[in-house]
Amino acid sequence: MKYALMVRNDDLSKKTALKIKESLQNFFIYDEKNPDLVISIGGDGTILEAVHQYLNVDCCFVGIHTGTLGFYTDYQIDEVDQFIKDVTSRQFKTMKRYMLEIKINKKDSFQTYYALNELRLDQGLQAQVIHVYIGNVLLEVFRGNGLCVSTPSGSTAYNKSLGGSIIYPGIPLMQLTEVAGIHHNAYRSLGSSLILDESQTIKLVGNHFNHSLIGIDHIHLELEDVESIEITIGRKSVRFIEYKEMSFIKRVRRAFINS
Repeated sequence: MKYALMVRNDDLSKKTALKIKESLQNFFIYDEKNPDLVISIGGDGTILEAVHQYLNVDCCFVGIHTGTLGFYTDYQIDEVDQFIKDVTSRQFKTMKRYMLEIKINKKDSFQTYYALNELRLDQGLQAQVIHVYIGNVLLEVFRGNGLCVSTPSGSTAYNKSLGGSIIYPGIPLMQLTEVAGIHHNAYRSLGSSLILDESQTIKLVGNHFNHSLIGIDHIHLELEDVESIEITIGRKSVRFIEYKEMSFIKRVRRAFINS
């Protein structure tokens, strides 16, 4: 098996990476271009970087937590020896995580992006006016700071801070959640998150997209001359290796409930 490392730029993560590389040299081949397994050492941001770097490579991911939250990571920093033992045993299960496919349409062109966590559309200088379509049907004319569309994996990230629901990551769903919507007697919007299945498309058409910021996982773009944004559950997915039993509920408890 071939593997690669994605390492957060701090001393602890670098030291951990060196230990893993030395321990695996007699078991696996190190290959940064075409790995079968990508080992992320850091936090959730490191995992997201790894996923986007290897988006077009047929590989699996596993994480060791040396960062801040570590929702995607199975191993804590004091479990590195256990990780080495587990990875060399070659016994594992895989968890499939769905991604968003995001199509940003301009007048004569479009670009496609993928997100493991979410798309965030925000404009802090003025209220946005966004026509929100589900398929070809107008849901609402949203007025407020912006909108977030998240995957089940991303439901525990920015979506959760907006009051959205947490969704089990094995289900092909996406969630639309408002960012500071305006609600008074002149303007109303749905006011709650909306969960949609994989057959649906969310289409956003804005009056003030120019200079708005769009976040796609850890990537940030400034929108110019964009006519619409379409979001679906994408054709791409990500496989995470599980060497030990770490249920989704345990992850939620570890991240948000345990002190």
